[in-house]
Order: sequence, then structure tokens, then C-alpha cells
Amino acid sequence: MTLQMHGDFSYQPYAVLRRDDDGKWDGWYDLFAKNGRLLRSFVRVPSREGFADPELARQAAEILAEWDIEAGYGMKCSGAAR
Repeated sequence: MTLQMHGDFSYQPYAVLRRDDDGKWDGWYDLFAKNGRLLRSFVRVPSREGFADPELARQAAEILAEWDIEAGYGMKCSGAAR
């Protein structure tokens, strides 16, 4: 798995096979600071049905990670008072 860069952050999207017998996959990602420090781990793409293809699950995790970074979820704002 490779880290994807997005501004001051990087993330690692991946797919995990569900434990049930339907053969579906869930997309997940871990989020890192520029210095490599782990900020968030095991962030799951919300999907009731899951994904039939692990690559689609990974792509969904990549999209969610980018949205979360742009929205500032799980990260402290730096700079002057808000």
C-alpha cells in the first residue's frame, strides 16, 4: 500500500474483505501528518452494501480521505484565533 499526498497530509487507502459470506469489501484509510505521525486510523467508508471489487472499495476510501482532509475532520486548525 502506498501513501497518497494531499497538501500537508498523507493517507493510505485500503480494502478489507468483510467477515460475512457475501464476499463484499469495505474501503478504509489511515491519515498521517506531513512528518509521518498517525492522525487517524481505521476510518471506514460508510456503505451498507459494501463493494464487490476491492479496487472500488479502495477508491472510495481515497475519495473519502480527500473529502475529510478538505473539510478538516479530525485535524486541529493552525494559525490565528478562529
